Amino acid sequence: MSMADQQGYDWSARVRTTASEALRYSRFVTIMKKVLSAGAFLIIFAVLAFFFVERQPRGLQLAYEKLGRVENDLAMMKPKLTGSDSQGRPFTITADQAVQDAHDPKKATLRNLEADLALEKDDWINARAKNGMVDMNTGQLELAGGIDVYTGTGYELHSRTASANLKQSVIHGHEPVTGQGPDGSLRADSFHADRETNLLTLSGHVRMTVLGTSK
Repeated sequence: MSMADQQGYDWSARVRTTASEALRYSRFVTIMKKVLSAGAFLIIFAVLAFFFVERQPRGLQLAYEKLGRVENDLAMMKPKLTGSDSQGRPFTITADQAVQDAHDPKKATLRNLEADLALEKDDWINARAKNGMVDMNTGQLELAGGIDVYTGTGYELHSRTASANLKQSVIHGHEPVTGQGPDGSLRADSFHADRETNLLTLSGHVRMTVLGTSK
């Protein structure tokens, strides 16, 4: 490169672009981690709330269409749970069915589980799971059939399955997770979220694309 070329090259413009890209990338990663972690634990809370509504009646209201039986197991049809979280933000949890094992009342399956939580600045988060199986004896929760998380600001995340340990407040997925939002997209082979440490780890062929910048 000649001296004239060097004088004509705007290095400061490149620095500004790089800094701007880094800021967008950092913001995108932060938001997507929050969305995935919040969505995962919203589903966990939904299952816990259904099980412990009688033990934790404050601020929780449970309604259902009817009680019945599915293959001899006690079933609650169209249950709907409303309440507020520890920060006073309202939530609504619904399911097509909540079916309790006739031989073990601490085991149950849920169908088409959906949870909505209001966030700050008129934002919201919606988490859905097609099927859920929970064993409160071991604290294990298995979600299958598709898990989807959406926010009012245009972010979304998807995975097919996930497993959670309710006693340890951790959830992990061993199948690919994908997500997208106004700033870009991401994918990974697996994820692990820990509510106690507030950490989310993405593993295996992690790729993020942010406004023309890929990582």
